[in-house]
Amino acid sequence: MAIEAHQKISGPFSTLAEVNRQCMNCHKKQAGDLYKSIHWTWQRQRIINGATVLSDKSKDLSRFGIAAGNNPSVCRRCHLSAIPGTPPMAMSESATINCLICHDTTGTYEPDVQLSTLVLIAQTAGRPSVHNCRTCHDRECGLTPETARPPIKDIHLQRYGFTCQKCHPGNDHHDFKRVVTVSMDQQKTQQCSNCHGKKPHTLARLNQHAILIGCQSCHIPEYGNNSPAVISWNWLLDSSTDTLHQRKNALVYARGFTLAKNITPIYFWDNGSDELYTRGTRIVPEHATRLQGPGPRTPASKIMPFTMHSGTQLYDIKYRYLLSPKLYRPQAPFFKGADLNAAVTEGMRELRLPYSGQYSVTATVAFRRLNHGVARANKALGCLDCHGSAARFNWRRLGYEQDPWTGGRKNLKNPPPVQKLPIIGLPPVQESVLPVTPGRPMTPSQ
Repeated sequence: MAIEAHQKISGPFSTLAEVNRQCMNCHKKQAGDLYKSIHWTWQRQRIINGATVLSDKSKDLSRFGIAAGNNPSVCRRCHLSAIPGTPPMAMSESATINCLICHDTTGTYEPDVQLSTLVLIAQTAGRPSVHNCRTCHDRECGLTPETARPPIKDIHLQRYGFTCQKCHPGNDHHDFKRVVTVSMDQQKTQQCSNCHGKKPHTLARLNQHAILIGCQSCHIPEYGNNSPAVISWNWLLDSSTDTLHQRKNALVYARGFTLAKNITPIYFWDNGSDELYTRGTRIVPEHATRLQGPGPRTPASKIMPFTMHSGTQLYDIKYRYLLSPKLYRPQAPFFKGADLNAAVTEGMRELRLPYSGQYSVTATVAFRRLNHGVARANKALGCLDCHGSAARFNWRRLGYEQDPWTGGRKNLKNPPPVQKLPIIGLPPVQESVLPVTPGRPMTPSQ
């Protein structure tokens, strides 16, 4: 439908679902494609904990331990459905796609959009922009505090006018696939070399570095340089204010968020596989539990940059696994006026895992790949950023005995890849140990 046709749309609309159904009346093929896309199904092939699986985000934990499976109304604020609370996997023709969240050109669309503005948004609907994508992807699953979001500092966006679709192509369809950096099929990935070639540098030494070091490691020297990035979150705090104060160059919100700017990444060997914490896996409460991070090194791995998010989580004292409560509010504070124990009981019942009735607090950490925020070439890292006394690379953690530059010819040898995942903690508890029958009382397994 052309923009001129959009201008003929008339209201009034009584619900968000109603205006989106009108979109789908004319755009049936696009809707059909979208029902097959990762944005709708939340599924894609991944290598997780050493196995190739069909990953389902509706069953995963977020980087802060929140489960989508027991909080659909919160997750659906962004994830396409215009009807909060609908099952994430609903793919029938009657399921309503949230078209406006991607096609709003006014910059006024919000999950709780005022009904009076729906006609204008529908009449001016157009191609998705960078702003549309960032409406969801910058909000850390819609859970982080609302802060000003200036344009991201990335040379591809600022100098060359890239849109997100340049590196995340939909090929004029709506069945989007994750094809950036490393994926299950290396031949179909959208990598830096697609545009810059296998030997992008004039210096042979730099091209040699690129065999083992990802482009992002040198060309994304920091993150959080356009707006503060979340580095930790204690989402259990129930303050209802947005009081902000400074602590050692980090912004701290009273709701438990800690944000910072100009953050140095963490570096790991990475081949695109992941290690994830799975529900029911027992933890060692005295140590931080890794929720997400790269898998073990293989011959295909390169040194890549990652962001780090630490979190404060609940765990079951008896069963020693992380707990995922039911969130009673769509934004922090999530438990204002609510009993936290009741929230945990309800949340774990929906996940069909037992809850002993006793919880305590532990720490978690999540590492996520860093692909955005590419700097100009003259702002990329230099030799002494990674080598020497002020090196940002932790060479021992990467498997080297010492800095390869200062260790002589012997230490230039590439460290061997790890072939097997380390066994950490106790064996996991199997899922679905509770009855699925709705309304049946929860009884912890013995």
